[in-house]
Amino acid sequence: MLRPMLSVAAIAAAAVSAFTRNAAAHGQSASVAADPGWLEDPWVIAALLAAVALYTAGRRRLSRRAGRPVIAMTARLAFYAAMAALAAALISPIDGYATILFSIHMVQHLLLIIVAAPLLAWSRPLLVLFWSLPRAWRKRLAAGWLARSLPRHVGWAAHPLSLWGLFCGIFVFWHLPGPYQWALGDDLLHSFEHVSLLAAAYGFWSVVIVPDGRRRLDYGTSLLFVASAAIFSGLPGALMILATHLLYAAHAVTVMPWSLTPLQDQQLAGLIMWIPAGMAYLAAICALFVCWLRDAEKRANARLTTIGPLLIVALLMAGCDEPQAAQMKDFGGNAERGKSAISQIGCGSCHIIPGVTGARGLAGPPLSQMGRRAYVAGVLPNTPENLMAWLQHPQRIAPGNAMPDMDLSERQARDIAAYLYTLR
Repeated sequence: MLRPMLSVAAIAAAAVSAFTRNAAAHGQSASVAADPGWLEDPWVIAALLAAVALYTAGRRRLSRRAGRPVIAMTARLAFYAAMAALAAALISPIDGYATILFSIHMVQHLLLIIVAAPLLAWSRPLLVLFWSLPRAWRKRLAAGWLARSLPRHVGWAAHPLSLWGLFCGIFVFWHLPGPYQWALGDDLLHSFEHVSLLAAAYGFWSVVIVPDGRRRLDYGTSLLFVASAAIFSGLPGALMILATHLLYAAHAVTVMPWSLTPLQDQQLAGLIMWIPAGMAYLAAICALFVCWLRDAEKRANARLTTIGPLLIVALLMAGCDEPQAAQMKDFGGNAERGKSAISQIGCGSCHIIPGVTGARGLAGPPLSQMGRRAYVAGVLPNTPENLMAWLQHPQRIAPGNAMPDMDLSERQARDIAAYLYTLR
């Protein structure tokens, strides 16, 4: 093992020296590849600018509705940093050098996979981008999503195991010699390669990085999720370093002016893929391990301090149903109208709501047994008046939470509350 590592170190030193010499010689020797400069592809530039504009518009609209900033500063910075990383990968000179040097091509891929994708996962931009659309479009999209029961049919694709398989499979596929050279020889296929790598990495990191705390996998399982992907996706890099013959012939000619042999460029690419990516995965594993220990400590302390109060609460809750039913008689509201309003407004795009067709959203908590819960959103005692107030003004009650104000009328809120109280 020591011998390959010493060889890699020598290659890295030679590469640094070669880059230094050639950078100084740019413009002095015709044998050295010209500086490709910044990419001027209007489609890539337009896509990045459109994403920034839509995100900014959606964020401002949410803030206006709530009367205060809704999206956390860290999430905003993460999104704009992700856009900067995408610009560096796709329109900076890195993109031009990526067609010349295999090693720089791996730098480009890592910018997409371990920089831009985790930042996008942290920023959670989809809801903000959805709110950038006109209100009529939002209603049509939500209605179309529910009417076609798409959440039920495509839910498997969002399962963590599916996302793990897609990420590892797409990563390994595009780094096989054949598919890599296909993409390098066709601009459209090359663009698809980058989009698929970014999308698969975003899905993967969205399972791992959960700023709002609503995890689909606990910390221990998430740790195994990342560690197994790190091992699997590290195989191409190891193969590039340890190979004794050229695997990627596409750069055999273009690398020569840089005082590197094609095999040295290939091994340097494997080093770049192996070490920085491995460090990113290791950092994620360490963070998950620390969070796992903290979570275990909190749960242990909670068990010690809440056994007595839980017994008291259980005794009190045994007699809650009848007083609550009596309150509903005086409160009014039509449960059937409420059920219809839930479907029309599109609440099911964010929540699982029993009895409402297609209400299988995962953005918010499920609303099953809402009529038996002690609290509304964990902040208000579960009374008809409090539930109605939460439905009308969630941002006023808990500023910054994920549920936006939906401009419900008093009658709509009363009817929806009446239906939710039937869920027992």
